[in-house]
Amino acid sequence: MFETSKLTEWLLSHGISQMVLELLIAMCIVATIVSIARYLVGSKTYGIFAPILLAIAYSYTGLKYGLAITLVVILTSLLSYSVLKKIRMHYITRIATNYTILSITLILFFVLIDQFGLGLENMSNIPPLAFISIATLSDFFIKQFVKKSLPSSLMSLFGTVVVAIVGWFVISREIISDYALNNLWIVPLLTAINILLGLFKGLRFKDYLRFRFTSREDGNK
Repeated sequence: MFETSKLTEWLLSHGISQMVLELLIAMCIVATIVSIARYLVGSKTYGIFAPILLAIAYSYTGLKYGLAITLVVILTSLLSYSVLKKIRMHYITRIATNYTILSITLILFFVLIDQFGLGLENMSNIPPLAFISIATLSDFFIKQFVKKSLPSSLMSLFGTVVVAIVGWFVISREIISDYALNNLWIVPLLTAINILLGLFKGLRFKDYLRFRFTSREDGNK
């Protein structure tokens, strides 16, 4: 769509595959989206790695399949950990046991889809690494669940998935990916944007709405 830039051509001819370059650019874009969501909007996520991982995984699975797998992973993790936490055992072994239960559940999920379809007939075509990447969300969820309450963990989960969906939408647009691939100056620009976001001290949009709502309530008293 866009003419290949000389820098991109040079990189592609010096040991960097186009797929790797596209993934690195996508990582920069989604990381910046996470920063914007956190410091301008006020969204809470499971750090920065989880939304990046999910957004890139969704770009390979497709949003419908990605969200279906995410739902299975979270429900299984919640149920299995709720049972396992009643057993006195080491934390790592509890997490490892959770992953074995999750693996069994996902296998059964594949069998269920094969038998009944459920609108997910192409599930078997999902790249394995994308599938595993979504499954690792279990670890982020459980860590948050252990440290904080279930409502807090679910709020962070919601924020993580929403930001990942936004990231998926952006990086899966062909016009955006092609433009970024052939205009690599975008990467240092994103670096500068993140530095500026790191220096931002103003109110986040979420806080602004909360204060505005509070002031209205006080004014009505």
